This record gives sequence, structure tokens and C-alpha cells, in this order.
Amino acid sequence: MDRKKFTEPLIYIALIIAILAPRIPKIGSFVTLDEPSWLSQGANFYYALGQREFENTVYEYQPAVTTMWIISMGMLVYFPAYRGFGQGYLDYEKGRLDPFMYEHGYKPLMLLTYSRLIQVFVILVLFLFLYYLLQRFLPKLSAAFAVVFVAFDPYYLGLTRMLTHEAMVALFVLVSLMALAVYLLRDRRVLFLLISGAAAGFAQLTKSSSIAMLAGVGVLLLMQIIQEHQQGWGKSFLNSVKIFMLWLIFLVITYFIFWPGMWVAPGKMLYQVYGNAFSYTFQGARLTVTEDLDVSQFSLNANLAGIWSVARVVLYRTTLWTWFGVLLGFALPFTRNRELVHQNRLFFTLLLTNAIAFILLIGIAQGRNSPHYILTSYVSLNLLAALGWLHAFQWIAARFSAKSFQIQYAGLIMILLLQIWSALSFFPYYFTYRNPILQSVGWYANYPQKPYGEGLELAADYLTHLPNAAESTALVYYSRGCFSYYYPGRSVSFRPYYVDGDHAIDLLRNLKEADYLVVYYANQVQLKKYDAYLDILSMIEPIHVIWMDGYEYVRIYKIDTFTPEILKALENL
Repeated sequence: MDRKKFTEPLIYIALIIAILAPRIPKIGSFVTLDEPSWLSQGANFYYALGQREFENTVYEYQPAVTTMWIISMGMLVYFPAYRGFGQGYLDYEKGRLDPFMYEHGYKPLMLLTYSRLIQVFVILVLFLFLYYLLQRFLPKLSAAFAVVFVAFDPYYLGLTRMLTHEAMVALFVLVSLMALAVYLLRDRRVLFLLISGAAAGFAQLTKSSSIAMLAGVGVLLLMQIIQEHQQGWGKSFLNSVKIFMLWLIFLVITYFIFWPGMWVAPGKMLYQVYGNAFSYTFQGARLTVTEDLDVSQFSLNANLAGIWSVARVVLYRTTLWTWFGVLLGFALPFTRNRELVHQNRLFFTLLLTNAIAFILLIGIAQGRNSPHYILTSYVSLNLLAALGWLHAFQWIAARFSAKSFQIQYAGLIMILLLQIWSALSFFPYYFTYRNPILQSVGWYANYPQKPYGEGLELAADYLTHLPNAAESTALVYYSRGCFSYYYPGRSVSFRPYYVDGDHAIDLLRNLKEADYLVVYYANQVQLKKYDAYLDILSMIEPIHVIWMDGYEYVRIYKIDTFTPEILKALENL
């Protein structure tokens, strides 16, 4: 048998195992803050498809269409009859889906698990596409190393196990840019331009902020113009414009085909998505708050502090091996190998531009900026780091011609094992990874970030093992999903406005009706509004405290231990 024909399937099999192995185990063991809401949105999307009411397949600026399709497939596998009960569209903000599913003998946690598994397989396919494109530029084993290095970035790995848009956006963007690079530099078959445009279309269907990838597209086309300028600058420019227009057509076709709402109400869909996106970016809130787009009110939070606050999260959440690899990547443009110099410069410029573009977009935009909004930057920097390590070990191996192959691959395997260890040591969440150097010098000395709800399932598990758990009631901060999916009793959500001063009666009423109070300390201690509330509770000994990775996450109190003095203090908040 031809060795190449034997090697290629083995590489794909190895990649499939490497990508799935850290993502499948305990995939249903925790729930994060936004996922129950997305399940409700996906259920409405699935219902709209079943009723052929395609104009109702829209969710503001995300537009989250790929996520909605994934949840719909999960619903089709787990609860296909959902679309036939005539219940209409359940209010996703009020958590109507969960009781409806329980009433009909189904569990939201199982729907979430199915949906997460489907998303993981989407991620797998995208990684295999990325490998297929990279090996057009690199040796097969080098391309495989790069893919696995990216796949084991701890923060990215953690979010690929959550039902979230950004994990898919990052790979859609990277596949699109790599396919366009293949088309421009390696193979002018329209197939690669189609792959690039379609991937960009799926990126836009997933989240509108993926528009930042146009910076990378511009870099590729500009470098193409410069490379072909011998035939005339004008002709070279027009050729690139034609390529871009064809790419854009493939993007638009994909956007239209895979969003049913575009079939019947394209104006409504585009206004909801891009109207909300512009309102959120320039006016700081969605259209439901601002009511309309007012250009006179547009402004950008264009200050270095805002951009730095976003960029420093990337530094804190990436591994030492990514850091060093990115630094080594800065040597790529200066390679002495004439055959690789253009390719290396392109990769360096493209990946760095793509990473910076997403950081700038989120850094200058108004509104809420979560760390995962720049997940595309993580992926781009990790791929740059992988290329940096490849180039460095090639250079070292060249100095030892007798054993160059062994030295190069031994070094790469070592780096890969270190990257894998960095991620696996934070199982099952992964996204709680903290760079040890920055942690040691005091970055995020108290808490690394606003948590995603991790640890609340451990509180539910603790209470589950107490007597009469099924008959008990818990008042819980972030109850929905994160806690309630694992707790056999009744869970009541602690509302943020309970500590605002005018709603003490609501807080006391819920306390008196509950058996346990669950404080999500890791989140609430970071918010000044809860200072007085937590000070009062500090006078009581919790029955259980949950620590993870050196941080206090959850405090559990038994409410019948609250003295009249404590209740009076809470009443006067």
C-alpha cells in the first residue's frame, strides 16, 4: 500500500480522537448562565419551523441561527413532538420552557446535552476542514500539530463544550480566511472560494460581530494586488474586486439559504440583526431599549483603557506555550527560505490582523463586553503560536542535520503535551484556566473573571444528599439551569433587585418560604451592590462552602439558622 494513502486516514482518525476526547466526557455535568435562555430561543425556532412561521426565526443582533439549528436538531432527536402541542412561543426571559418540558416528561438538561454534542461535532468538522486547508501550505504532520495545538487552548476548549456562538464563529472565520488563502495562493478552483464565502456566511449567521473578519479578507486581497502588480496596478485591483464580489455572493447565498426568516421577511431579519448590532455598538443597548437608531447619538468608546481591558483578558487566559509561540511567530516574516517567505509573511500578517481586529471591535464598542466575545482572537493567536513553534524547531533541527527529523518532532510533541496538560488540569470546565505567570504577579488577585455559573451544580449535588431534598426549597442566585437542572427540590431565583433597597419585603418573603439560601459568592462579591448583603451574611456560618482552583465559589446557608437580628438587618438593606 502507498504510504501516503495509509498516513492520511491515520492523521484524520488521530485528529478526530484528539478533538473529541477532551470534549465529550462529562459534557452534561454543568450548565452556564446563558444556556437555558438559548434552549428557550432554540425551542421557539424549532416551533416556528414546525408551524412554517419562518418570520419568527429571528433573535435580535446575534442572530444565532446556527445555534438555533443545533438546538432544533437536538429537539428533533430528543423531543420531536414539541412543535405539535400548540403552546405557541414561550417567553425565554421567564423560563417557561423548563416547566413545560418537565410537564411532558422531558428534561431540559438532556436537551442541552444533545445540543452540546451536536455542536461538538460541528466543531470537529470545522477543525478537519482547517487541517485540510492548512496541509495545502504545510507538511501533513505539521498541519496536524497546528490544529491540535489550537484545539487544546484551555479557554477555547472550555467554550466548545458550552452552547455558545463564539466557539463556532472562531472556526468559521478561520476556515473562511484559510480557504481564501488557498484560492489566492495554491489552487484557483472556485471550490475554495465557495468554501470561504460559505464559511463567512455561517459566521455571520452565527454572530454579526464576525464582520471583523473583513480586516483579514482585506489583508489577503491587498497582498494579492501587490503580488500581481506586474500586470498593472489597475488590472490587479479589478481582479481582486472580482474575487471579493464572487466571495460576497457566496456569503449572501449561504446567509439566505440557511436562514428561513430570510425567505419570507428579509427586511425584518436584517433590521433586527444589524439594527440591533449598530444600536448595541454605538448606542450601548438593543433597539428594545433605545427604540430606534439615532445617528446623532452614535459614539464609540474609543479609548486605550477599553481596548487594553479586552486585550489583557487574552493574555491572562492563554497558556505560556501560546505566549512563547506568538513571540516566535514574529520571526516568520524574516525567514531565509525563499520558498516559504511569502507564505510565512502572509500567515503572520493575516492571523495577527484577525486577532487585533476582533479585540478592537469589542474594545471600542459600547455595551457589555464578555471575555468570550473575542474568542476568534484566541484561535488566531494560537494558530500563530503553533506556526511560531514549527518555524523555531525547524530552525533548531537544521543545525543538527544528522538527527533533524527526530529533534524537530520531539520538540513539537513536548510543546503539544504541555499545551494539553495546561487544558486538562482544569477539567471539566477548562475555561477557568489562568496563566500562572500573570496570576503570580497579582493579575486578577481576587477573582479571574465574572464566572459562567460553574460550581452551582456542586451546590445542588451537596443539597441533593441532605435529608428530604426533594421536598426542600432553595433560594439561589443564578438558579435557572446552573442549579435547578441538578436539584430535586424546588429552586427559586434570587433577583438582583432584592438588594436595591425597595424590595426587602420580596427578599424576606422568599427567605421565609425557602429552606436554603445559595449565594454565588464568586460573582456577587465582585459587584458592589451586594457588599452590605454579604456583610450581613458574614455573621452567619454557612453549612457548606464550595472552593475551586483556590477561589471561594458558593456559600450555602440553612435559613432556619438566621436569627431575628439577621432578618431585621436584611429587611433594612
